[in-house]
Amino acid sequence: MLTFIYSTVNAGKTATLLMRAHSCSERGVNYLILVPDLTKDRDGEARVSSRVGFSQKATPLSPESCPYEVVTEGKSPQVVFVDEAQFLTPRQVMGLTRISDELNIPVFAFGLRSDFKGEPFQGSTYLFSWADQIEEISTHALGGGKAIFNMKVNEEGGRVSEGASVDIGFQYEPVTRGDFNLPYYWNPS
Repeated sequence: MLTFIYSTVNAGKTATLLMRAHSCSERGVNYLILVPDLTKDRDGEARVSSRVGFSQKATPLSPESCPYEVVTEGKSPQVVFVDEAQFLTPRQVMGLTRISDELNIPVFAFGLRSDFKGEPFQGSTYLFSWADQIEEISTHALGGGKAIFNMKVNEEGGRVSEGASVDIGFQYEPVTRGDFNLPYYWNPS
């Protein structure tokens, strides 16, 4: 089964992944953690780290890497976890489906559904389409409402509305759709 677990920033996606991996370890279940290698600027080469202080080794995936090939090259996991799955390519998502379908290995992919402009990430779009199961880790915005968007902020806390969608870092806040204010970004006329 391929499961996509999504949320906004600061919801505990990576901490949840690492707790599930720890649970596997406690039960003697062999697992593999994959992470797109573009996250190495934030977490260091081949690691996943949560904001609460958990950290663990991971296998990096370059944009050309296929998760199916990584798993079948001697890794032999019983469970596969993927952090920052929004950064996967469509080919990589299809590799995850092959791991699940052909090797009968459960895959849990954790990621964001959209960038700070409100645009869906390509990896997330494919995961929403191809996952057997979709779970949301709910989180709240500062005002208490349900957060569903990620707002990028500068060092002074002001909103950033332009720039590259892929920007690894912690300068984001979870916000409600109302606070995000979609017309700010998109005008259908």
